[in-house]
Amino acid sequence: MASRTYILGTRTSPLAMWQAQFVQWLLEEQWPDDHFSIAGIKTKGDDLNISISKEGGKGLYVKELEQALLDKRVDFCVHSMKDFPVMPIDGCALAAVVERGEVRDALVSRDKIPLAEFKSSMKIGTSSLRRKALLLSQTNPAEVVEIRGNIETRVKKVRDGEMDGVILAAAGLLRLGLENEITEYYDARSFVPAPGQGAIAVECRTGDDDLRLKLRRIHHDESGQAVAAERAFLRSLGGNCSLPLGAWCEMEQFQMRLYGFLADPLGNQVMMDCSVGPIGYADELGEHLGHRFLSCGAQGILKKINPAPSSL
Repeated sequence: MASRTYILGTRTSPLAMWQAQFVQWLLEEQWPDDHFSIAGIKTKGDDLNISISKEGGKGLYVKELEQALLDKRVDFCVHSMKDFPVMPIDGCALAAVVERGEVRDALVSRDKIPLAEFKSSMKIGTSSLRRKALLLSQTNPAEVVEIRGNIETRVKKVRDGEMDGVILAAAGLLRLGLENEITEYYDARSFVPAPGQGAIAVECRTGDDDLRLKLRRIHHDESGQAVAAERAFLRSLGGNCSLPLGAWCEMEQFQMRLYGFLADPLGNQVMMDCSVGPIGYADELGEHLGHRFLSCGAQGILKKINPAPSSL
C-alpha cells in the first residue's frame, strides 16, 4: 500500500504541542510508512482577554480545530480530553483515546507551602469553576482568584510572587517536565478531577474510515471506558463544560467505580457520590450516577448556576 501524508491539527500552546507530538510519535511507531505532520491552530480559547466560563466553556478550545477538520485543512485533531465536547459537531467523531496519564490536580505554591497552611492574606489562582468550588467548599481561607494563561505562565506568576499558589492538572505539569514545581497532589476521590482529565482525545471526520482504523491502533480501551463513564455523567447533567462539576472513574479488577462532584460556584451547596458498575457498561454507569444526582437535588444547583449557552 502506498504511503500517505496526514496533517494533525492542534492548539499552539506548549502542552498542546507536546500532546500532538506524542500522538505523532505513537502513529509513526504503528505506521512507519506514513508521514504525520503537525499544524498549529489558534482558537478563541487562547484569547487571554476573555473568561472561558462566561464565554461558553472549554468548547472555545476546539471550535476552530473542528472547523479546520471539516474544511479538510487537517486530517485529524488532538485535544485534551477534558476540553473535548460531549457531542462533537456533525461530521466529526472521537476516533481514539490515548492511554491516560496522571488524573489528579496539584498545587504549585510559593516556598512549597501546602494548602492547609494558606492564610487569608494569600492568593490562589485557578481558571476552573470546579477547582474554585472545591477550594471554597473546604473552607480554605485564601482568596481564590481567576487566572489565565498557559501552564508555564501560571507557574511563573507563583515564582514572581504575583500568586501564592495555583491549582493545575498534574498531567500537564508532568508532561512539560515541571514535576519539581509540584507542592502536593490531591486525592481524586475527594478533589474530583474534570471529566477526561489526563487523557488525550483524537478526533477525525466521520467518513474517513481508513484513517479511523489507523487511529484506532493507538486507542487505549481501559482509558476509553473510564472517560466514557465520566462524560456520560457530564452529559446526564446537561453536558456543559462550564459547570463546577467533576468526575473520575477508576478500574477495580472487573468493576468501574465512578466518583461524581457538583457544586454551586461558591461551594455552598456540594454534592458528592460514587457508583459501581461492570466494565463494558461505561455509559450506563455515568447515566446512573447522573440520574442519582438529579433525584437528590442537582436540578436546584443547576438552575442557580444558569451558565451561558454552550455547544458542549
